[in-house]
Amino acid sequence: MARGFGICQEETYANVLTFDDIELDWFQKMSEVNFELGDEAETDDGGSRSDVIAWAGAAKPSGSTSAAVDLQRITWYLRGFLDQYIQTAGEDDLNVHEFYGGEKHELPSFCGIAAYDDLKLAIFGLIIDSLKLEVSDSSMTANADWLYATEIAEILGINEEFIEPAELEDSQIPIRFYDANLYLGTYDSSNEIVWEKPGSVQTSFSFEGNNNHDQDGTLGLGSRFPQEKPQAAKRNINLSLATTLNRRSYRSILDARYGVVNASSPDRCRILKVPLKLEIVQCENPNQKLVIIFPECTLKAEFDLKGADRVEATLNLQTLGNGQVKLNNNTIVQTDIYCKLINKVGTLE
Repeated sequence: MARGFGICQEETYANVLTFDDIELDWFQKMSEVNFELGDEAETDDGGSRSDVIAWAGAAKPSGSTSAAVDLQRITWYLRGFLDQYIQTAGEDDLNVHEFYGGEKHELPSFCGIAAYDDLKLAIFGLIIDSLKLEVSDSSMTANADWLYATEIAEILGINEEFIEPAELEDSQIPIRFYDANLYLGTYDSSNEIVWEKPGSVQTSFSFEGNNNHDQDGTLGLGSRFPQEKPQAAKRNINLSLATTLNRRSYRSILDARYGVVNASSPDRCRILKVPLKLEIVQCENPNQKLVIIFPECTLKAEFDLKGADRVEATLNLQTLGNGQVKLNNNTIVQTDIYCKLINKVGTLE
């Protein structure tokens, strides 16, 4: 028996295959897997005090998964969340994957299998609507919200086993909190970013992005299920990091709170904008890493006091899309997020 979820990228959106024809790129045992058709029945009372007729309503299939993050499988999450992707071959069986946010409204779709012991669901037209990455004092987790088109089910026989695909190399090593480092940026006289670690310890970090797909626009005459790929609307990305209010952080917290460096009171009109970088280097394999750059973010600080506990401060950031990043090929792009991932996964296209 197996419990978990796995995916592969689709060549054609929502192309329904048999279970035998689905070749998953990976399968992962997960703590949370939930997929629902979202097909609430519609009813009519005809003037009665009770409903007297019911019929099948529009289906809006959606799901959610939660799992530990490793530097191999996260390739598919980033490919699904962002619309721009470039892969180049590296050295020593390593490849460089670059992802960044652009203006495309159609994102990649996937086929997946969700396993619930002896029950399997094959899910088609999977699209990442939102993605949340969190890390504090343990391993990093990825929570994904999916939209999809349709599904088929299969019950395994009494002596039948679900055959999982071969493990991705190094995929059993999760990202731990000590693999991750955060940096805030400032601009030097030549307008280059200088990265520095914040003054005090950061105790947690979260990334929450939403593509705001328009699933309603996929429903129309002739079928109660989605008939085409949902279009992505505005991309929202919010970041949060927790730290401690102390002498090492007073100044930076006040800068964020008041909107101007070295200010001692709120500015009349300005807000503070900074670049942020998350760098993850795998302890066991330091040549594999993930760097996520948010080239321009608004920055706001909050803190509160509770008894004799340490005073925790939270920095909340919202990305802007007019920052610039240099790609591996030296091309300059304007974006709200850029990811550079070095691992052993081949190209996804």
